[in-house]
Amino acid sequence: MCLAAIPSQAAGSDAALVALADRDAPAVLAEIGGAMPGDPPGTQRAYDRARDLMIALDEVRPTAGCRRLAGAARRFALAAVRVPEAVDRLVPARPARARAAAAHRALRSARGGCVPAGAGPAAAPPRGLSPGPGEAFFGTVVADTPAGSEEAEVLLDGRVVSRVAVRRGRARATVTGAPGRHELRVRFLARGIPLGTTVAAGVRLLPAASAVARRPTRPDAVAAARLGAIGRSAGPALGLWVQDLSAGTAAGWNSRTRFPAASTVKLALMVGALARDPATPAAGPLGYEVAQVGGWSSNLAANRLLVALGGSEAGGAAVAQRVLARLGAVDSTYPGGYIVGTGIAGLPPDPARRSVPTVSRRVTTAADLARILFLVHAAATGDRAARAATGLSTRAARVLIAALLASEQRGDNLSLLAPGVPPGTPIAQKNGWIRAARHGAAIIYTPSGPRIAVMLSHSDAGMSLPAARALGARVAAVAAR
Repeated sequence: MCLAAIPSQAAGSDAALVALADRDAPAVLAEIGGAMPGDPPGTQRAYDRARDLMIALDEVRPTAGCRRLAGAARRFALAAVRVPEAVDRLVPARPARARAAAAHRALRSARGGCVPAGAGPAAAPPRGLSPGPGEAFFGTVVADTPAGSEEAEVLLDGRVVSRVAVRRGRARATVTGAPGRHELRVRFLARGIPLGTTVAAGVRLLPAASAVARRPTRPDAVAAARLGAIGRSAGPALGLWVQDLSAGTAAGWNSRTRFPAASTVKLALMVGALARDPATPAAGPLGYEVAQVGGWSSNLAANRLLVALGGSEAGGAAVAQRVLARLGAVDSTYPGGYIVGTGIAGLPPDPARRSVPTVSRRVTTAADLARILFLVHAAATGDRAARAATGLSTRAARVLIAALLASEQRGDNLSLLAPGVPPGTPIAQKNGWIRAARHGAAIIYTPSGPRIAVMLSHSDAGMSLPAARALGARVAAVAAR
């Protein structure tokens, strides 16, 4: 799963870039030609080879004369990744293949302008800023300031929303704005003269009331009654859980019954991967995979994370199982990888017939998924016990939440719970589906505080998306009431 080694003396140099363009890019182009429906291993190999090229290019620091080639190479690598991703998404790969071929031609055109001259200047270390790129946050901004700074302006999407004095080399501000994705800038000044700016792109602002994570200490009898009414009246088998993180209450129905997990237990992979890079989790070598698992439940990305965590599929599965145990998800399993291009795990059927039949050894419960989501959210608020349980830094937990907030709302990944809350409500969600089951597990960030809602559903006759969304809306309404 790695490209040919680059000589150490050339690492990060123009020579390394030329080697990647001349030797490895053509190999990647040939590899993605084998990414085809019906060939999951070949598609996974193509994805891994293209991702290896992306990561190698991230390490290159070209001189000015080779920057055009570096840009073309990075565009090709991303276009190459999109080919196996199209197969995994079950959409035609031909358009993505054509774009990758065009990007490779552009790379070859740019090659002639690069005459290796050494390595470009090392990137300056980023000035400390919280939140960082790709993080969720609750409105608090903290920035390290350059020497001589007297005040700082905080801008959301180019608009000044706060101005604060600098104290002991640090600026701290609280900002308000519409929940959602923003560009955050902090501008440093001395006597009104700008000294510099630091930027965090793609931050996700959450309501200020969301910065709370009370553990469930008492049952919610009203919610329990409403969940029971939903569960008893539904045709499909359901597993339900709701939790109010402001009040410390919770309720469940059939919440310990095991369901086919589909993709929901990929949450364990996301936790395990982000725990490895607490300092810069969004920009680390596994950050792209975490974003794809959160965004559209990529099987390719999940399988790559599995190998990265354990050195092999079997080793990664063992690590994922240990993560689940550490999170207290005692009834959940992660026995192996996923088949690329399908939502059904590639595992033998379980012959035992239970109240909810399992189609694989990959199972979970509503209570387990709720516990994982609670711990991730609590870690994002800085809760020490949650950080210890998850292994996540506060920053890494916020990156995970941001990835779940970016869940793509189309196709089978359409939210099951969003119809039950007002439009625009931020929902950090992980969905999973197979023919007979559809699941949604989410943290709903209401203006009055965070709520957890989980709905697992199963029907032998098949679980349609409209039916699951109708049930999910009722469950979300109970959680967010």
